[in-house]
Amino acid sequence: MSIPARTPLLFRSLLLPPGHLNRTAAAIPRHYHLRLPPPPPDRLTLTHPILSKLESCTPDLAHFNQIHARAVATGLCDDAFAASRLIKFLTCRLETPDLRRAALLLSQVQHPDVFAYNLLLQAFSRSYMPLQSVDFYRDLLCRGLRPNGYSLCFLLACCARGLALREGRQVHGHLCKMGLDFETYAGTSLVHMYGECGDLRHARQLFDEMPHRTGVSWSAMVGAYATCGCLVEALRLFREMLRACIEVTNSAAVSALCACAKLGDLVLGRMVHAYVAVKGFDLNVTLGTSLVDMYSKCGAMDAAAKIFSTMPVVTVGSWNCMINGLAMNGDGTAAIDTFREMQRSGVQPNGVTFLGVLTSCSHSGLVEAGVEYFSLMTRQYGFVPNLKHYGCMVDLYGRAGRIQEALEIIRAMPMEPDVVIWGALFGASRTQGNPLLGELVGAQLVKILPHDTSGCLLLSDAYASTRRWDDVVGVRKRMAEMNMRKELGYSSVAN
Repeated sequence: MSIPARTPLLFRSLLLPPGHLNRTAAAIPRHYHLRLPPPPPDRLTLTHPILSKLESCTPDLAHFNQIHARAVATGLCDDAFAASRLIKFLTCRLETPDLRRAALLLSQVQHPDVFAYNLLLQAFSRSYMPLQSVDFYRDLLCRGLRPNGYSLCFLLACCARGLALREGRQVHGHLCKMGLDFETYAGTSLVHMYGECGDLRHARQLFDEMPHRTGVSWSAMVGAYATCGCLVEALRLFREMLRACIEVTNSAAVSALCACAKLGDLVLGRMVHAYVAVKGFDLNVTLGTSLVDMYSKCGAMDAAAKIFSTMPVVTVGSWNCMINGLAMNGDGTAAIDTFREMQRSGVQPNGVTFLGVLTSCSHSGLVEAGVEYFSLMTRQYGFVPNLKHYGCMVDLYGRAGRIQEALEIIRAMPMEPDVVIWGALFGASRTQGNPLLGELVGAQLVKILPHDTSGCLLLSDAYASTRRWDDVVGVRKRMAEMNMRKELGYSSVAN
């Protein structure tokens, strides 16, 4: 049977049936085989049966590149709706969002809509370069588009991630001009931004002035207190949230667990854990990792291991919490065994992972294992050691009495040693009874921190250990001339 004319409607009828059966792979190839002679394209042909396939495509660029090329060839990329669908795939569907390509695609649209900009702003709020969103927001305004509440909330999230308080205040001004500052979602975004940027006073003021507060609003304020180090206030507000029968969100529970971990409050941490268990919270990566971190820092490694073993999904951050927790609690062998299990599971370690492994080796006296893992970090995984990694190696050699090798590590470092590294070496000098090395390290600390009492006190102690009393007097005299005083410690006994 011959077909007299190949119309767009005919092509849509050929493309739709596989899509109705969710057979994306079958629908897309038909689109490319039906090219000669080319049908007269209409907008619906590409936007409905083809671009809609992006929703069910695998998150890779193979099919996307073909659809994008077809859209460019037909001029469809100039259409704001079609461009938004392409940008959404690049920013939301890929495992690693391609922001550069999404931005380029947006710049080529003659008349974009706010939705396309919002997609890009949202993607920047989750990226490692959040403040680039400010340039795109300016471009949005220059094109004569009017931002909506979502635009400004995504921009506030970018400012919060980039700790950009000045830009955040400017966005706050835009919200006020648009009359959106008293909207619940906008107020919550402002509380989060000010909290992340350390402006707790404005965060609390906005929270108190909100006419309607949801569980997310309370969570933002609890998180602001936890971020700014006001841990007791964070937990007090969390309790108030429970008393007011406000629905606790996953974020609020995580912030409360973070505060418990930093305070070492195991009792309250267990109460929060019991609450989320009774309420049926999903043990997602964030909540599970927070529980492991809390139990580890409170010394309850059995509970931490139990939570870790029941997590349905574990990331490198979860493994790091478990390894570092074991290292902090003195079980270096178990920490190394956990690292080996991580390698077998196929999860790629990062710099924090190796920091925990090296700390475990240092505290457990596993010198050769520490040297092996330090070499593995650079040789197999290609990580460049930072000051903390070098500090672990200095501490590793120092604790084992291998002072010469510790000094060689310091000399081989591509950066200047800091207070932590010299402090680790000073501790080794005292442990090994090497007063001359103590003098050397004390002098370096005074050089790095001339106005800090710690370096002067360490140098004074080093001189005293070799009975160089005149030098001790000289250091103390210098401290008096510079009005430097030793901070006195005290303890408190309370019921």
